[in-house]
Amino acid sequence: MSHPQPDSGPESARGVSADALRVLIAASGTGGHLIPALHIARALKAAAPGAVIEFIGAGRPLEEKLIDGSGYQRHVVASAGVKRRSIVGLIQFVARLPVGVLQTLRLFRHFRPDVVVGVGGYVSVLPVALARLKGIPTWAHEAELHPGLANKTLGYFADRMSISFANTRLKGRVKTEFTGHPVRPELAGVERFEVRAGAPSKLLVLGGSQGARGLDQAVQEIAPLLAERGVQVVHQCRAESLDLVANGYRAVNVSASVVPFIDDMGGAYDWSDVIISRAGASSVAEISCVNRPTIFVPYPFQQGTHQTDNARELEKQGKAVIVEETQPEFGKRLLAALERLLDPAIFVAMKRAPSDPRGIGAAERIAQGILSIRRRS
Repeated sequence: MSHPQPDSGPESARGVSADALRVLIAASGTGGHLIPALHIARALKAAAPGAVIEFIGAGRPLEEKLIDGSGYQRHVVASAGVKRRSIVGLIQFVARLPVGVLQTLRLFRHFRPDVVVGVGGYVSVLPVALARLKGIPTWAHEAELHPGLANKTLGYFADRMSISFANTRLKGRVKTEFTGHPVRPELAGVERFEVRAGAPSKLLVLGGSQGARGLDQAVQEIAPLLAERGVQVVHQCRAESLDLVANGYRAVNVSASVVPFIDDMGGAYDWSDVIISRAGASSVAEISCVNRPTIFVPYPFQQGTHQTDNARELEKQGKAVIVEETQPEFGKRLLAALERLLDPAIFVAMKRAPSDPRGIGAAERIAQGILSIRRRS
């Protein structure tokens, strides 16, 4: 990680060709922003092998793990969101704004980007807006069905914006392009339509990058059914819930692998028959690609109704059902939904319902779009 440094001259002075494509990608917050940003960076490097790609972040720990861990240089710029903030929070936002402006402009002078890309979250607003004012081509990506405040703002600044859902709408000058949401490339190799003989017998539980307390606690409700049906489980849970979840399955003799993180997600999807998952944009996009009947449990403290709206698109296609954790007797309703998906006839009908795995190839489509608007000297 680095903070923006004073202007150190042309890229060639750092051992990089002066005409190499230079891209700044702004992303922060959760893995739902950072991981798609990394998929886009990978696709850009594949399309333009000499490209120099660096990141702007807000200084959160997950950025270090994902961005720095992937070998990219990261610059921290002062930034803060404004939605749902108290008076103190708004004062902090106003105080950080001039600092963020100066840091971003200094970084522009130093790095001289050909394109600035925002991949969601408040950290993307300032770099994209300032790039627009300086005449640098800009691209943004919207993961949700209904854009949040950051991308609503960037609708008036960004040149182009890729969207994950065909019916997403934005106001402003921006031109939108329906690309789908970037997913990990290995999902292209997951078998989508195979229906194994007999009833579905392999359940994958996904709590998102941080795990999901509600799903972990629901084990005591669903485990007896899984034992009765002979269903095997892979359950990605919160780190502090490992013993609770493992003991819940063990108590009724369910064969379960309980882990805080899944390294081989492609393999996990390929192994599974049905899925229980949070409904973040990346999870919905990936599950639409692998075509597994799914119970989506939106995060109960989601911003607005983003996760519910995302999941609703697959529910409309007959590929998923939604169980809200915010409603009473969540465990019993989750159990009823799971019992339904384990019914062979319902499982097969959901599996065979038409779908569009738009996420496969999305990163490559976005990379080609970015290359098409690059600034040329």
